[in-house]
Amino acid sequence: MKPTTFYFVRHGESEGNAAHVFTGQTDSPLTARGRRQAETVSDELAKVAFDRIVASDLSRTRDTALVIARPHGIPVELVPELREIDVGDQTGKSFDETRGLPNWNDDGFVSWPGGETLDQVLARTRRAIERLTRESPGKTILIVGHGGVNRILLSYFLGILPKLDRTPGGNTSISVVHTDGTTHTVERLFAVDHVADTKPPTP
Repeated sequence: MKPTTFYFVRHGESEGNAAHVFTGQTDSPLTARGRRQAETVSDELAKVAFDRIVASDLSRTRDTALVIARPHGIPVELVPELREIDVGDQTGKSFDETRGLPNWNDDGFVSWPGGETLDQVLARTRRAIERLTRESPGKTILIVGHGGVNRILLSYFLGILPKLDRTPGGNTSISVVHTDGTTHTVERLFAVDHVADTKPPTP
């Protein structure tokens, strides 16, 4: 089977990102900065010939994907299995408030209290990616997803799980993977050069 090329893009800055709180699977809309980031990554990807554009069903990914899809003239497909990690009891809590509590780490953290395990996240997201790979061999697919889920999937493609790759991956970071469902090649990892100009304007 011909390899499918996946572009994994993290959504633009959300209200939860800006407030430094865990949002998990709750809805958290894009900020004004996040919308600017979506426009910038859309310009960056405008010349890529995407065959499909896919996002999770949360608004921060859907709205980022809709901006990117506009110049390509193709619809955005929503795939709930690509939602962010369910962080359970930490949902809505600030990063400072949860500092020192167990977290995903290089020892393969087992689960979020009241939320998902690493294996559960990987199982549901892999099902979606493998289905897309079977449906679209040799095609180029954009996945607009979430920071946690993208990091787990990229670590899987790198073959390092349960360890996680720790390359910084900011909002609208771009990663590129070629896979036939068995063999995976990571071409680009959490690239963010294109977002350098999306800081809030100086008063």
